[in-house]
Amino acid sequence: MDKSGKTANKALYIVLSIVVACALWLYVRNVDNPDRKISISNIPVTFTGEDVLNSNGLMLSREAKASISLEVQGKWSVLSHLRRDNITVTADLSRIVAEGSHNLAYDISWPGTVSNSNLSVLDRDPFYIQVEVSRCTTKAVDIRGVFTGSVAKGYQAGEFSFQPAAIEISGEEAAVGRVAFAQVTVNRKELSESVREDMSYVLIGQDGEVIEDKSLTVTPATVNVSLPVVMVKEVPLTVDFTPGGGVIGEEDKHLECEIEPSSIVLSGSEDDLAAYTAINLGAIELSKVVGTGTFTFPIPLGQDVENVSGVEEATVKVTVRGLETITLETSNIEIVNVPKGYTATPVTQSIKVQVRGTEEALERVLPQYIQVVVDLKELSLPKGQNIQTAKVNLNGVTYAGVIGEYKVSFLLTEGSGG
Repeated sequence: MDKSGKTANKALYIVLSIVVACALWLYVRNVDNPDRKISISNIPVTFTGEDVLNSNGLMLSREAKASISLEVQGKWSVLSHLRRDNITVTADLSRIVAEGSHNLAYDISWPGTVSNSNLSVLDRDPFYIQVEVSRCTTKAVDIRGVFTGSVAKGYQAGEFSFQPAAIEISGEEAAVGRVAFAQVTVNRKELSESVREDMSYVLIGQDGEVIEDKSLTVTPATVNVSLPVVMVKEVPLTVDFTPGGGVIGEEDKHLECEIEPSSIVLSGSEDDLAAYTAINLGAIELSKVVGTGTFTFPIPLGQDVENVSGVEEATVKVTVRGLETITLETSNIEIVNVPKGYTATPVTQSIKVQVRGTEEALERVLPQYIQVVVDLKELSLPKGQNIQTAKVNLNGVTYAGVIGEYKVSFLLTEGSGG
């Protein structure tokens, strides 16, 4: 016999063997089909009714993972359909109404091809499913931000803000009670623009340590984080001077001025800060500065920038040095802009006026050069005697001027007037 004949015979023997095996299997399954016992292990348990348990303010103390083992008897043709992954075991939590340890009965469901009447459960392990149930609570905790990075030169990071401002955590009372707050960490280098994005967070305990407890439920899973980063700029503070009292202004060698603080730091956008080269506090009348005067000014700012320094007022100390002072008496008192139908008669007949200036200038000052004017324009005064601040001018002499404040008393009566 040639090789091709041997090969054909071998193939025939294999086919016959398979046919015989199948015939024997069919005989045992359908004809003989004796009762057998099998054990099936690690069948997972599914818990139902957890929503009802939670509605009663209760929860499983820890993640419930349970499994059982079964010893089952039945015909071999039936048992052959059973596997660990097609047997369903359920335990109902809805009947639990108190915290503590509970033993639950469970139900077994077979695959659709298997009938209960064709099987007998000889043994089950465990007989009951034990669960631990505790009181469930929910609370809101604040979110805090930590910036561990850096900002670019000339920039500053502001304060965190979050949306929502708090998260909600639920779980076992003891576990929830350990949580102090939620923390978001931003770690960026050389920031020159604001951070706005959704980020995750960690729970921080009362001891300041991170809590990793998978039994806790948190809502929402992420929060919108805003960390403003703005440009900063140091801006000087200045004042204006109204010449008077023999002092011509800021460039006068007899004038000393100190501003505290001398500058403040502003933050804002690059365009907004460009408009701030200096901040003018206001004007000081030098005629009212006798020796040393101290003035307090609010620091004016628009809403487009923020005062990072936090100082809302500045103190200006003005000192006049190196000038002489003389006192002259004048009766050159004039009342102007008297209301129509009225007459104003001075009660004050003369005033002693202080004049300050250089020695050479004061030698040229005469009493008749001093003019005292009371202006009643835009004033609403009662009839009778009144007193008003007067404007005192020194005419005809430079490097000298009147200092101090002066008042004039006068009588206002009905009658022909200016």
